[in-house]
Amino acid sequence: MPRRFESKRLFNIWGIFGLALLIRWCAVYLYYFVYKTPGGLPPDPTATEVYELLARELIEGRGLQSWLFAYRPPLEPMFIALTYVVTGARSPVAAVFAQTFVSASICLLAYQIAKDLGADDMSRKAAALLAAIDPASIGIGLILMAETLSNLFIALSLVFLARLLKAGRLRDATACAAAIVLAALARPNAIYFAVAVAALIIAFMPRRPVVAGIFLGAFVLGVTPWYFRNYAYHNLFTFSTTGNFNLLFYKAVSVEHRATGKPVLQVQAEFAYELERRLGIAQPPETYDHQSMWRQLVPADPRADRLMGDMAVEVYLAHPVTYLLVMPLSLVKLLAFTDEFAPLGALRWLEVIFNSLLYGFAALGAFVLWRRRLWVWPAVTVLPSIYFVAIPLITGGIQDTRARTSFTVCLAILAAEGIRALREQRRGRA
Repeated sequence: MPRRFESKRLFNIWGIFGLALLIRWCAVYLYYFVYKTPGGLPPDPTATEVYELLARELIEGRGLQSWLFAYRPPLEPMFIALTYVVTGARSPVAAVFAQTFVSASICLLAYQIAKDLGADDMSRKAAALLAAIDPASIGIGLILMAETLSNLFIALSLVFLARLLKAGRLRDATACAAAIVLAALARPNAIYFAVAVAALIIAFMPRRPVVAGIFLGAFVLGVTPWYFRNYAYHNLFTFSTTGNFNLLFYKAVSVEHRATGKPVLQVQAEFAYELERRLGIAQPPETYDHQSMWRQLVPADPRADRLMGDMAVEVYLAHPVTYLLVMPLSLVKLLAFTDEFAPLGALRWLEVIFNSLLYGFAALGAFVLWRRRLWVWPAVTVLPSIYFVAIPLITGGIQDTRARTSFTVCLAILAAEGIRALREQRRGRA
């Protein structure tokens, strides 16, 4: 009896959170102090990373003036800068360590979402545990990129979305909008998620126009200042220049490369030249290489942002079959491997096994929820998953499981329901 009581106390949500932290601390130690630097000297893991550089801009008192803020929204640099100020350190490893708390906290939100949806205690804990041990989430937490912080706010938005669709409180609509604003200010892939949520509100809620209007109003109020910041500094009324840049120099380059057989670097150079030719500022073609494309991260000419989107669409229309065929290849990369684990060799297949089980149980959970007609569940888990998997497939950019971590909490909750269904079926046969 005492042993059973003790095991129950250990297997609670805070025990799972502690496990999540421990795993991430071990991963940081192995990645930075053992594998990366066998002598134990911590490296400077992201000295050339945009986010870390922008954090130093903030600390040095330059505010939001840097041109790169138009490409990368400010929340991740603010988090890194805050870590440096609080700890007095200037090593990115300190910020990575602080990020482990953010990464581990997502398991708490997975538990809360499952609870708000009506899952039983074991399913809530199973969802939290899957989020805690997810290799992709652990891997992206090892580097100073915005996914971990953005994923936290995406998960938080799903907490309020579940409550909103269940209870219909306007305060949950406002809180959900605020969480999506923060997710977008960390990483801009969440910027159109508000449209998907508004559609869910209209489909599920009473007083639909009122609730949807309050939600969208709060969201617009939250993101508009950043649009005006980019317009004031760069004459670009856009939330982030990453959208059209990725469309042309990642997705369209991939399509052109596979359709024509040209090397990727050659295609990037040709696109950079053609873009500047249309702007009337091109130099001789032989002076261009793939590095030329980086001049368009934040275009000096506002027309360039629109032209990048137009040129990308031209490529897609020229090679529509290739455009469609590239998507499954990108999907496999997005769902299979984490780039940070590449040095592990054959051990990488352990991640593939975990992911295969996660997706299999999640698919079963989604099927069971559909059979039971529990429509709020898929609204909070399946539809966000579709949105966040569609964004990288359409726009290009991320080609590993970093993109999948945006909806890891959704997969964890669905997988927990799939495991529960198998458990119930087994009991029924016993």
